[in-house]
Amino acid sequence: MFNSWNDLKGKKVLVMGLGVHGGGLGVVQFFSKIGAKVVVTDLKSREHLIPSIKKLARYKNISYALGGHREEDFKNADLIIKNPAVRKSSPYLGIAKKAGVPIHTEISLFFLWAKNPIIGITGTKGKSTTTSLVAEVLRSRYKVHMGGNIRVPVLPFLLSAKRKDLFVLELSSWQVESLKIVERSPHIAVITNIEEDHLNTYTSFDEYTRAKKLIYAYQSPRDHLVVSKSLSDLKEESVGRTGVYAYSKKLDELLRAKNFGLTGKHMVENAACALLVASLMGIEEADGIKALVKTKPLFGRLETVKKTRKAIWVNDTCSTAPFSTIQAIASFPKEHLILIAGGTDKDLPYEDLARAINRNVRDLVLLTGSATEKLKDDLRKEFTETKSLKEAVEVAAKLAKKGDIVLFSPAAASFELFKNEFDRGRKFVSLVKKIS
Repeated sequence: MFNSWNDLKGKKVLVMGLGVHGGGLGVVQFFSKIGAKVVVTDLKSREHLIPSIKKLARYKNISYALGGHREEDFKNADLIIKNPAVRKSSPYLGIAKKAGVPIHTEISLFFLWAKNPIIGITGTKGKSTTTSLVAEVLRSRYKVHMGGNIRVPVLPFLLSAKRKDLFVLELSSWQVESLKIVERSPHIAVITNIEEDHLNTYTSFDEYTRAKKLIYAYQSPRDHLVVSKSLSDLKEESVGRTGVYAYSKKLDELLRAKNFGLTGKHMVENAACALLVASLMGIEEADGIKALVKTKPLFGRLETVKKTRKAIWVNDTCSTAPFSTIQAIASFPKEHLILIAGGTDKDLPYEDLARAINRNVRDLVLLTGSATEKLKDDLRKEFTETKSLKEAVEVAAKLAKKGDIVLFSPAAASFELFKNEFDRGRKFVSLVKKIS
């Protein structure tokens, strides 16, 4: 076991999965800076990975094996770092295990090496927003480094953090699972909610739930678990102190009076979570609220992108499951709500979303896709199905009347039409900005 990153100077570190969205880039940069001999291997070709490779051009201790993997790299490495997207069943990881090569993720190494307190946030939905709210509140007293699944690499923090700094990390279920490698948990673990999602990669909802719960599996009595009211049963399971947060009308009114910029009951729940974390770190509620009201919506999360003569256009592309779109629908009045939804199924049930649409959506526009086909089975209202996002936006614009909300909340993945949900959201924003 490498108990310090200094132990890896001159050692061969194999990074499995570079990617083009920054996932492996920060990892490669970190190990290059500390003097390791870095080998980057990816199934994608050099041409596909050029944007990331160009950013690594100044490092001379990196070699590449692209367009496929080589068995010898996995046998001869001193350490392997796998990207979260790499499946545990990869035969190359099996080769490394047989050769006795330690396999880690960026997150597992970060938890092994970090000396500062870590606040880790997971959940089916709301984790990005909650992470940003927690960081914003804690910044009223501390220097905060925010990263993880929010698309910011975390290992570089180890080279810049001072003794009293805090780490605030968004953690996906796959990142949380990697905590088993080092048997570590955050000082404060937060679970925003656990709902059905990613059932195309997990064998059951129970397996997915167990993955989420690993965030507090290794906490000590000095640590804390913060959960939503719907997860209050976890109080009996946690070895640490449990904080239960929930929607509060009093807090809602207080935040609105201070011009809190996030829409929806679930956003108030996220804010309540942030305030509870702040209190555990010694910050008064009044100071926390003062910090909260400065926050703006994150990209693609109930983000108002334009106000036209007729309608307010809202980008909620990060709602990739029915549960989060149901929450989004509940944030707006039925008589003014036009919903654009649909996309790729992740083996999720759509009956509850159909009921929410039947009751609380005035006009419905659907994007073609496998999830859309499932949703249509339980719809009891008229809808317009479109083959492109451009067409969907055009239809919604024609339906819009003065005072309406056009909510783009797909409730599905995006792979049949887009690279990912962020690509989908950027295209939506681009289309909306052209509307007069």
